[in-house]
Amino acid sequence: MADREKRERKLVALMVNDLGPGFGEKEMVDLQTEVSALSDDELRSTLAARLALPPSVDEATLEETLLHIEEPEEISGSRFTGAPDMSHEPRPEEREG
Repeated sequence: MADREKRERKLVALMVNDLGPGFGEKEMVDLQTEVSALSDDELRSTLAARLALPPSVDEATLEETLLHIEEPEEISGSRFTGAPDMSHEPRPEEREG
């Protein structure tokens, strides 16, 4: 059985995919909070429903299906730090002298 953290990331990935581009950090944190609040049974049944699988799907089938869900970098942890994005050019008022 996949660990809970992996299942949570996969569900968040599905939700982010539905919401489309322009998804901000606050929304990401809110989604992760909502998903982590689900019980194990709710998490499993929500994943099954989102993947169009029957509620009584066996663990092996669910795990196989989860393997095909790609996680954006923000979810997998390589970029999502919660820190502000400082990759833009500073505004005129942010520039020194």
